[in-house]
Amino acid sequence: MKEILKRLNENNAILGSFYFKGTENVAVFTENYNIPESRIKRVSLVLIQTMDALGGAYFDRFLLEGENNRIAIYKFDGGYYGVVFNKATPFVTIESLLKSTVTQVSVTKEKIVEEKKKPEVKPKEKKEEKSIKKEKPPEKVIEKEEPVLPEVFDKIKEVLTEYLGDFSDTIFENQLVDTGVKIESATTSKAKKFCFALQKASAMLIGPSNAREMVDKLLVLLKSG
Repeated sequence: MKEILKRLNENNAILGSFYFKGTENVAVFTENYNIPESRIKRVSLVLIQTMDALGGAYFDRFLLEGENNRIAIYKFDGGYYGVVFNKATPFVTIESLLKSTVTQVSVTKEKIVEEKKKPEVKPKEKKEEKSIKKEKPPEKVIEKEEPVLPEVFDKIKEVLTEYLGDFSDTIFENQLVDTGVKIESATTSKAKKFCFALQKASAMLIGPSNAREMVDKLLVLLKSG
């Protein structure tokens, strides 16, 4: 209610305004015109008693005229608005001003209520990116290249003869040619390559299991040699 009274007093035609409803008394006056709050309470009390004396007579509005000023009183929301204005100002002007002010304040309050009802849109929280630790691929173990003595190849030939018999010399010589391994300059990696080539070539004659067993023995020779 006080918001309506304040807005009314922004108009130069209004000297002051008040509202009363039961024990509720609100009054707002301009600097040019002021009356004690006690007098407003007396006005409300006299008005209520007058209505009771008249048997609860109903009215929308009425006008009180003084020597220089007027007071227009309107029934509103179970209470009464009172507007004090200069006698030169038409009553219709005050009535129109009060209605438009009440409407403006009501619309503003409705907007505020609607805004409060709107669900608060929270900014989307950025999902914390989990730092995925990429596992490093296992480092390749680089074998140290060491020369293989010619004597080791003699031992390889002996094992080969155990499994292949008369075919051992032929397969031995053929795989030296196919792999490009030279006995006098062979290294560990080249000797292994030669052994696996012997396994592949022997598998057709002695079977995969025997060929695997044979190459295992050859690799032991390389490690010990």
